[in-house]
Amino acid sequence: MIIIDGTINLPEFVWQNRYGYSPVNAQNTYATDGALFVEQSQVLAGRPIILTSDSEPTTVFNQLENHAAANAASEFTLSINGTNYNVMYDFSQQAVSGSPDINFADAEPDYINNIILRFIEV
Repeated sequence: MIIIDGTINLPEFVWQNRYGYSPVNAQNTYATDGALFVEQSQVLAGRPIILTSDSEPTTVFNQLENHAAANAASEFTLSINGTNYNVMYDFSQQAVSGSPDINFADAEPDYINNIILRFIEV
């Protein structure tokens, strides 16, 4: 179960980029004489967390958008299967995105598809 800030339950969301993350940052440069300099360090923060859902009710999507707007510059707890992460919304890209199930000219859709939530661990 995924829970945002202790208030928004997201049972159908999946942690898309859970695997393949490296907590080490590396940079290779060459000196003018051709010698290789390798710098490696432990990443202390900044892990991206991307949550996805195929489809959710519009009420859930609106709740997520409102939470993102209200917490744009603050950190909060994201609980994933009992493990807590201190995160912020990642507004370097669109933090909350999705598309309506059916486009209506004058009414709200019932469901939003292809929802993506972007966070960054702080």
